[in-house]
Amino acid sequence: MIIDVHGHLGYDVVFDLDQDEQTLVDSYRKWNVDGAIVQPFIPRPYVEDYMAIHDRIYQLTKRTDRKFWGMASMNPHFRPEEYAKETERCIKQLGFVAAKLTPIGHAVNPASRDGMACCDVVRQLGVPMMIHTGNGGSFADPIQVAKCAEAFPDLVIVMAHAGSGGGSIPTATYIAKTHDNVFLEPSWVDIASIGAMISEVGCSKLMFSSDVVENIPVELAKYKEAISNPANLERVLSGTAMEVFHLN
Repeated sequence: MIIDVHGHLGYDVVFDLDQDEQTLVDSYRKWNVDGAIVQPFIPRPYVEDYMAIHDRIYQLTKRTDRKFWGMASMNPHFRPEEYAKETERCIKQLGFVAAKLTPIGHAVNPASRDGMACCDVVRQLGVPMMIHTGNGGSFADPIQVAKCAEAFPDLVIVMAHAGSGGGSIPTATYIAKTHDNVFLEPSWVDIASIGAMISEVGCSKLMFSSDVVENIPVELAKYKEAISNPANLERVLSGTAMEVFHLN
């Protein structure tokens, strides 16, 4: 089984990216990916725009040709009550399995007052928080995630990209090694660093993702090259995700 833990839907106003439902379905069918956790591309900073893309993701989760789960994403600088209300709607009413914080797109330090408040909301809802790391300057430094992990030891945190693009892959790996509640989503990480991660933290801390569907064959190839043991490969391609996000 293959599960992509980092898919996107919608139009991203920060990076001018656009991805629709049919592109996701067609790409996952082409590469034999069984399912995906889908989050919004970053919309305009209005609560209504976030609600609209969350509703689109919810409709995607109702499809029967592939298995989809939702991941909420809200601007952390919305009024606290707005952030909490929409995130709770996504988790409790729409059945989403996690939430996302994107320092480079949301202009937030995860360890700031707003970032920590978001982590606390997600912690209370009992689902993991995915946090972008790597590209994005000091806000996306994995060390900020360490502060969140230590402040909320009962919050599961998944480091998206595992520090890739920011020169901080070793830092991300070390944080995952030293914090039981931190896991790695190493999209865009080079194959040599994947091997080092496996040696340091093991396959139970890693999970497959594409970030963008064009990246699917590359990500699949690097894991199949780096991992020779079938059970370990299965763990990275789906097993870790199933356990971390409580998928069914």
